[in-house]
Order: sequence, then C-alpha cells, then structure tokens
Amino acid sequence: MELGLQGQTAIVTGASQGIGLTIARAFHAEGVTLALVARSEQKLREVARAIAGSDVPRAPIHTLTADLTMRSEIERVASQAVERMGHIDILVNNAARAHTGNFFTMSEEELQEAWQVKGFGYVGMVRAVAPHMMERRSGSIINIVGSAARTPTEDFIVGSMVNGALVNFTRGISRELGRHNVRINSISPGWTLTERQQRQFEMEAAAKGVSLEEYIHRQSRIVPLNRLVTMDEIARLALLLASNVLPALTGEDIVLDGGATPSI
Repeated sequence: MELGLQGQTAIVTGASQGIGLTIARAFHAEGVTLALVARSEQKLREVARAIAGSDVPRAPIHTLTADLTMRSEIERVASQAVERMGHIDILVNNAARAHTGNFFTMSEEELQEAWQVKGFGYVGMVRAVAPHMMERRSGSIINIVGSAARTPTEDFIVGSMVNGALVNFTRGISRELGRHNVRINSISPGWTLTERQQRQFEMEAAAKGVSLEEYIHRQSRIVPLNRLVTMDEIARLALLLASNVLPALTGEDIVLDGGATPSI
C-alpha cells in the first residue's frame, strides 16, 4: 500500500525509547522528516544516529530536548519544529509517565506526574501544534493512549483515568479540528512488549518463581489471540493514521490488544 508520506514532517514525543522510537523509525523509513522530542539530550542523539544509520530512505532528523510538563517548553518545541522543518504535517503524542501500584499508598508526586506528563502534555502539544496545521488546512494528530482507558485495573487507576480523559479529548476536539481539515485519532494498545513492560514482567516472573518466557506465555493466554502486541504493530497503525489512505477517519480510538478488551 502506498502511504504517500515521503517528504512530510512529524513531531514524535517520547521518542528516545519504546513505542515512540519504533514509530520514529517507521516514519523515517517512509521518508518523513522528524523532530524527536524527549527529556534526555544524550539519548536523543544516540537514537538519531541509530535511525539515520539504518538502511532506509534518508530524511532529516532533528532532536528537541524538553520537559513537556511545562507550557513554555511545549511552546518552544512547536516553534522550533516549525523553524527547523518549515511546517508540521504529523504530531505523535507518546511521552508518558504513569506509576503502577496501590492507589492509597501512591505519593502525591506520582499522582500529579501522570496527569502532568501524559494528560496535560498531550493536550498542551495539541494546543501548540494544531493551529499551524489548521492554518495550512492539513495535518494528522495521533495520541498513543492505552486500553486501560476502557478497562481500569486496581494497580493502574490513575493511568486509566488519564487514558480515559485523553480518549474523550480526542473525540471532543476532533469536530473543531475537522472544520480545518485536520484529523486526530488515538491508538490504545493492550499489553505491549516494550522495554518497560518486559522489566515489569521480569519482576513479576521472579516473584512467582518462573522464567520470563513462561510468564509471558501465561500472560499471552489471557488474550484471545494468545499473543501480546508488538511495538511494530503500533507503528504500522500510526503510519496508516498519519497517511491519507483513510481521509474520513477522525475522532476515533483504535484498540489494538488482540481482542482482550471486554467492552465497547
């Protein structure tokens, strides 16, 4: 399928590892000019070198170090991205920080952090970037959310709350953006084998006295398709949403979880 993304530009937040890095690689392979955003300048430089050294079509890669909990930093990212790339075709909101654990023993700092980084960070990036897209009457925004928006668990209550709010935000703002030919959608992955998830599984496997492979197998059996989501699958879906292959698709949250979510 021809996606027609060559020559376009994209901001990817949380791009130094995991899902964000995988999405950035996928966009670069399609010839998209990138502005990679994360907190660590060293990690961003390493990631940019790794992506640029891949055997894929070449496109410029810019790195922007920022703390997206701060409005001034968000505004700076948007303005620098426009300055360096000329315009912004695609925004992928992926930067997140949510803690697992008992709600009543969670610190106030941990509670606030989930909202500040992911909730207000995503909303702030849309507020900063969307006007550029609206002026050009073109653009696609993709929010990486999570299936916990629909199925909260007792050890991820705050993260589930933030995810639920972002799904509603995506749906709510889509009508206003749509009047300017700008699309916004979200992807809600289920259990995904990111580096962070694998570390979590390693701790849980050790606590239960089983190997990591056995523990992942047990977790996979909970999913109807008997498999966890891969980061490459999320990246491929992001490519599709960023393209004009489905130009009428906006305001939707696409659950990618192997059929594990029991609700609509």
